[in-house]
Amino acid sequence: MKATHMCKMLCMLLIFFLSSCATSKEDVMIKDKAEALRKLGEAYMAENKTAPAFRKLKEAEKIDPDDPFTQFDLGIFYFNKKKYDLAIKRYQRCMELKPDFASVRNNIGLAYLHKGDYDKAIENFKELTDNYVYATPHYPLANMGQAYYYKNDFHLAEKYLKEALDLEPRFVIAIHWLGRTQLALGKTSEAIQNLEKAIQINPSVPEIYFDLGKSYRAMGLKKKSKSAFQRVVDLNPEGELAAQAKKEIHH
Repeated sequence: MKATHMCKMLCMLLIFFLSSCATSKEDVMIKDKAEALRKLGEAYMAENKTAPAFRKLKEAEKIDPDDPFTQFDLGIFYFNKKKYDLAIKRYQRCMELKPDFASVRNNIGLAYLHKGDYDKAIENFKELTDNYVYATPHYPLANMGQAYYYKNDFHLAEKYLKEALDLEPRFVIAIHWLGRTQLALGKTSEAIQNLEKAIQINPSVPEIYFDLGKSYRAMGLKKKSKSAFQRVVDLNPEGELAAQAKKEIHH
């Protein structure tokens, strides 16, 4: 009787083990399929193929709704489409699923920044700057500087942009926004110095030339000002900024 009972127990354990293995293998296959679809969606996003990118990401989500990286990608997709509330929702879901994914906090802040909710943006950026294990704190510091700029608190904007540059001296976004902020503060010579430096690092950003054109004009350097505005037009003739630059040239 004991032998029979032991045999039954072993059979039950074997069935449970085989069942567990089958379930585990099936789960891996599902996750692999979802990951393949997600990566395909990312590739389409990189090529600006909106419809197929969205379709593949939604297919990945349907198969594996608790994958944080799919939620993150959907957040980026909605952000690029300027649907900031939907982007924030996806980013927050990503954080719920993967709390150690710190860079998502920066993306949430950026969504609030673009939405115009500057206090919420600052709140999220500040959480990252207070997180001493975050690898790239110059990003949220520079973003916080932009948020304070939009709040017309130019002194705080300057403070945080300088802090970002203390950590990463050639961070062109921070250099550009520091120049823009210093122009707003009336520190025109410093603004020109930083905007010229930004152009040396990255000479293909129309917005930098536009701000430099305004800075030159504030200093009475009309010829340099027109040249900077013309560069805006040359870089992106069909852009909204080009239309403004043309008006400045003939001002």
